[in-house]
Amino acid sequence: MKYIRVDEIKFGMRIAKPIYSDTGILLYGRDTNINESVLANIKKLNFYGMYILEPTEPLPPISPEEEKFEKFQTLTTYQLKKELDSFVAGGSLEIEPIAANIIRNFGSLSKKITYIQTMRSNEDFPYKHMLSVAMLCSIICGKLNMEPKEQVCIVSAALIHDLGKLIAPQEILNKQGKLTEAELKKVKEAELKGYDLVKDNYSISAGIRRFIIQQRAERSSEMTEQNESEQKLLLGTKIIKIADMFDTLTAMRVYKEPMSEFSAIKFFNEREDQYDEKLVVALIESINILPVGACVELTNGEKGLVLAESEYFLLRPKILVFGSNTIYDLGQRKTYEKIQIWDILKTMDNRFVMNN
Repeated sequence: MKYIRVDEIKFGMRIAKPIYSDTGILLYGRDTNINESVLANIKKLNFYGMYILEPTEPLPPISPEEEKFEKFQTLTTYQLKKELDSFVAGGSLEIEPIAANIIRNFGSLSKKITYIQTMRSNEDFPYKHMLSVAMLCSIICGKLNMEPKEQVCIVSAALIHDLGKLIAPQEILNKQGKLTEAELKKVKEAELKGYDLVKDNYSISAGIRRFIIQQRAERSSEMTEQNESEQKLLLGTKIIKIADMFDTLTAMRVYKEPMSEFSAIKFFNEREDQYDEKLVVALIESINILPVGACVELTNGEKGLVLAESEYFLLRPKILVFGSNTIYDLGQRKTYEKIQIWDILKTMDNRFVMNN
């Protein structure tokens, strides 16, 4: 399976992942052969690219939960884009119904889920980012058993926390390569304008705006390098901060290799002064970071398979090492002092791999 741009698609290729309309109707199923009609319709959807099966590749399995997850993301992205574009253009904002739907689907998980990231183009990145952050916030809020009204406020704020990216000059956001100081300044100014659209709009609930106000203050402080007015962050602001960074690190982009979920958690653990440990644990307990069957690379260079999760240490499972057929129990202190997991091995479409 590989991801290619729409303008590189050729007749006879096979679709690897289902394609849905903006109303959730299945347009093309997996393994659909692309002909002239299919390609014309795909281009009308304004996709940047899509997953294609290799010529002799068998159709990989997909669980009903994974299929439902991808359909939800696609459909809700359409809804969010319509709502945010209208708001930026001067219309009203009806974001709470979208937030409530996210909470219904992810706010009370009965088990860990595999969090599947969708590929993002320059055009749809802001919408998919804000949706993903909102979904992650809902998962964390649910794990903490927060009050329903507070969950709606936090998830709603997450859905609009990066409005500035819709205002920033698109030629700068879409630029390949490092931005100049002047370009960075324009992006940061647009981010502040995005916060102001919400902060100064009193038709939006104060319960939502308080999180946006705190985020604006944080961003403004970073830009001016003035920390004398350091604020005490609300719990919801802390949750959005973690969800935002987790998605930023692990999101699949056309020109950027994503960080694994495991490495993202290590990033948080190395910055305990910036990210609330309790919230990071809530995230780890909700999504699969090191599931049984995952392939990992160890700090000693060996590669192995996760055999069992640790009862007491979330990121220290039992590992079966290939080649030597040795089992390392990283839950044991003596073992962990010598060997840790360096990273998890995955493909961009979320499959675990083991390279020879």
